[in-house]
Amino acid sequence: MEDYSAIIIGASTENPFFTLTAGIRSRAFVYEFTTHTIEDLKEVISKATNHLKDITIDDDAKDYLITTSSGDARALLNLLDFAYKVNPTITIQTLKSLRTGSIGDGVSSAQSHYDIASAMIKSIRGSNIDAAIYYMARLIDGGESADFIARRLVISASEDIGNANPHAINIASSTLNIVSKIGFPEARITLAQCIVYLASSPKSCSSYTAINQALSDIKHGKILDIPEHIKDSAIGYKNPHNFGGYINQEYLKEDLSYYKSSNVGFEKTLNEWIDKIKNN
Repeated sequence: MEDYSAIIIGASTENPFFTLTAGIRSRAFVYEFTTHTIEDLKEVISKATNHLKDITIDDDAKDYLITTSSGDARALLNLLDFAYKVNPTITIQTLKSLRTGSIGDGVSSAQSHYDIASAMIKSIRGSNIDAAIYYMARLIDGGESADFIARRLVISASEDIGNANPHAINIASSTLNIVSKIGFPEARITLAQCIVYLASSPKSCSSYTAINQALSDIKHGKILDIPEHIKDSAIGYKNPHNFGGYINQEYLKEDLSYYKSSNVGFEKTLNEWIDKIKNN
């Protein structure tokens, strides 16, 4: 790859930033292939039905094809083909008999699943339990996988609740693990339990804001030298364990401030801990 004696083209469903070494990534271009849009899938259906002259398909059947195919044109055409072989007059009942739900992160033709998922998360953030439950029910009814919903709840637990209630991330991650094992219909109960807990929890985005600001600084060129005493060689490093748990020393070449506690929920306790550590 270095001298172009080998030109390698590959495709994978795995995340290349985890599965490829840094050396390979530095010598390659990485392109992400996104799922087809709703309009793309509508065009696929149109072309397929024009090709099959004797086919008829209801509007709700078209919606179901799109909803359950998760942006995958191959999955859509496969279902359409088998349904056509069953009966050229394609109904939603025929489609449901062949595919009972979404093959992945389903997409509603009327309203994107991202919009509904966003409404669910914003309802949790706003501590509106009933609205969060309603939008989750919309996702379930629209064919979303339990894993997709649970992953959003894990993100919400960190982004919107954080250390205001550190148990939230444990509840959400347990929910993700549980629903991946049991699936629907029982998974709806675990998901609902998690949503009630998250919506009822105190909210803080302090950690979310802190890492975003730090990444923004680095992206815009703020690359600071590491103080010598905290490098791997540790020349001159003062170990806090040898000073009762805390010793004031330089960790950054500039004074940077990213974390701003919201002083809500358990964050109050964390603030007390850090104050006691530094003032011991």
